[in-house]
Amino acid sequence: MNCLQYGLGFVLFLFAAVSSLAQSSGANNQNNSSTGNGQVLFSRGDNSTTADGSAAATSASQRSMILPKVPVAPAKAMLATDAERASLTYSSYNFEVHLEPSRHSMAVQARMVGRNNGDKPLEHIALQLSSLLHWDSIQVDGKPAKFETETVDSDIDHTGELTEAVVKLGTPLGPGASIRMNAIYSGTVVPSAERLLRLGAPAKIANSSEWDAINPNFTALRGFGNAIWIPVSTVPVLLGQGPEMFDSVGKWKLSESSAEVTMHVLVEYLDVKPTVAFLNGTVVQPDGQSPQKPVEATVSSTSAKTPALSEKSANARYEAKEAAEGATAPTSMAGNTILQVVSFTLPSTRLGFSPLSFFVMSGMQETAPGLEIYSQANNKGAASTYQTLFTQTRPMIEPWLGAHPKRTVVLVDLPYADDLPFEQSNILFLPLTTHAADDSVGPGMAHMLGHAYFVSPRVWLNEGVAQFMTLLWIEQRAGISTAIGQMDSHRAALAIAETSDPGVNPGQSLIEAWSDIYYRDKATDVLWMLRNIVGDEALGKALQAYVPEDDHEPSYFQTLLQKTSNKDLEWFFDDWVYRDTGLPDLHIVSAYWRPILNKNTSGKNYLVSVDVQNDSFCAAEVPVTVSSAFSSQTRELLIPAHTRSALRMLLDSKPAQVVVNDGSVPEVESSRHEQAVVPAQ
Repeated sequence: MNCLQYGLGFVLFLFAAVSSLAQSSGANNQNNSSTGNGQVLFSRGDNSTTADGSAAATSASQRSMILPKVPVAPAKAMLATDAERASLTYSSYNFEVHLEPSRHSMAVQARMVGRNNGDKPLEHIALQLSSLLHWDSIQVDGKPAKFETETVDSDIDHTGELTEAVVKLGTPLGPGASIRMNAIYSGTVVPSAERLLRLGAPAKIANSSEWDAINPNFTALRGFGNAIWIPVSTVPVLLGQGPEMFDSVGKWKLSESSAEVTMHVLVEYLDVKPTVAFLNGTVVQPDGQSPQKPVEATVSSTSAKTPALSEKSANARYEAKEAAEGATAPTSMAGNTILQVVSFTLPSTRLGFSPLSFFVMSGMQETAPGLEIYSQANNKGAASTYQTLFTQTRPMIEPWLGAHPKRTVVLVDLPYADDLPFEQSNILFLPLTTHAADDSVGPGMAHMLGHAYFVSPRVWLNEGVAQFMTLLWIEQRAGISTAIGQMDSHRAALAIAETSDPGVNPGQSLIEAWSDIYYRDKATDVLWMLRNIVGDEALGKALQAYVPEDDHEPSYFQTLLQKTSNKDLEWFFDDWVYRDTGLPDLHIVSAYWRPILNKNTSGKNYLVSVDVQNDSFCAAEVPVTVSSAFSSQTRELLIPAHTRSALRMLLDSKPAQVVVNDGSVPEVESSRHEQAVVPAQ
């Protein structure tokens, strides 16, 4: 089974593969400064998920590493320094969004509280948006602020560029101090695959990944890492520079995770009425009954300062498909000037480990116990297929996570069949199809059910358990060797990312991980290893006993698992969860047998001795299997860091081979060691 991760990382992997086959066959920041002192106008994430929801064959970090390096010239001097950009984080966001889907436009007022997390006073505040948006006005602590803008190259946004506004503060913001800001900005958001196209990615693949846009039927702004529709302060990064871009996304989500977010969205529409919004991973229904009368906008989203955009060329993919499918374009403003409005409100909520996504759609809702499906108007028949697959997958999850889900699985139909899926929380955005097969949708359904039945504020547990459910689905359908092979497929990427000396480079502990290769892939490895150490029953009981509101200490889950298994797991959690000590580096030192006469029978038993060396800083417990022509026996062997451990076992026929580790414990190099067992000298 080939399971690939969705989203931008998936596209980069495909592009890297194509480039590799062909071989067997950065750019400067742009300084476009202007000044502004705008007027107050007020009175769309790696997340990627898996291509079928399963554990990723290659992580985003790995894919970025195998991309051809893009030569990047040294950056020019900018209005703000990277140190200033990295120092500002936000503790709260309050958004007023005015959306005009028929014009592909939006205008936003964002009230924010920023904090200087650096160790030096800040003289400048740098605020960034997608290059498709422009700054109208900025207030600092209630007073209008002068600012300069410039275009900055950064692949954090799908356009490959950010519009940065830099405010020079009258009084520097000291370390730990906070500042209130009120920003108004607007613009037109249409699809852009520029960041992938300039790497040389095929247009079809790039466009399938970069589907963020404002449209009448479906508005999708996936947020940080895809479409920067909110003000951010971040260091510009480019694809093709190792894992930097993906690490930047993860670090931003981690640093902003405790921020409080509120949002009110007003949508003007003509013929296509929005029926539901998905704001920051929350399903939001319309606010009451919309007035049926002309509306005077409180925010002008067609300001004279709006940059001229070629909607025809930028939106060509959508227009071509609509023409091919016989779609009817929304009534033009000239033909129908009676605007109607609908609004959506997201009450104050914690941002969490999220890109702050923004979706609004017009579609049909179908429900089943534990499942909500929002499909496009022309795709009604697809929902029943997913309801069936959901019902078939659910019984596999409940023995592990209990009979009562904590939230509903939500599936949202993307407009076009080649749009790559996107996952946030318990919501999966994907093109629904009436021809969905169990082997392609089942792993994704298991993943989403994992999110429905198990919720944790710990990112490594929240994502790891969902991925673990996917592996269990693969094991059930294709066998344990296929599931282990799926885990081993990301070992090389993890080995590259891991520290080789924790004393010099502390790496990323799972408790504070920001990279998906850790909080998703390594976390899945950890849960599988714990399964081997404590057994299915003990792990299942601990997962069912987990209460997210009670998880105040990193050791909470360890305590639960020790209670259900009656085993001391301190050594494991210390090396694999609380600290990053790298990966084991094992090799077989010796493997030999000698016969032992059995006094009770006329036959022989054989004593097998296997010595294994661990040359790493990380302890590991691995399965050791000794086999003969007629039988085999497996035992677990704990090998502490920088230690040699021996295992002795009896076999009733002449031993032939020993296998140390079956791929279930990731190692620096190969995660499977085979050697012939020879007679003792």
